[in-house]
Amino acid sequence: MAILNLNLKSETERDELNDYLRYIALHSGLQKQVDYSNSPEAVSSDFVGSRAAGVVDALATIADGNRCVLYVWYDNEYGYSCQVIRMAQYICNTTLKPYPVEPVA
Repeated sequence: MAILNLNLKSETERDELNDYLRYIALHSGLQKQVDYSNSPEAVSSDFVGSRAAGVVDALATIADGNRCVLYVWYDNEYGYSCQVIRMAQYICNTTLKPYPVEPVA
């Protein structure tokens, strides 16, 4: 888990920040990098195998004026590896073929 202590440009409230992070996780170009959870029963083993770089734990979000604290879960091996592959694909402007590959007739 990473704990991010951030100073923002403007003041925000916890619900407003969580709504924004949920939107980013679901509808932005960062979908494959940021995920979102608001489960009160989440534990670290729930995020093993997550392809996202990080999963924001919305219930742990703290906001006070322009300062906030975000708790972000991540899988140190699998999630990181997925992000390295994603970045390599971006740099090479390519995608990997899905497996199994159909034989050519």
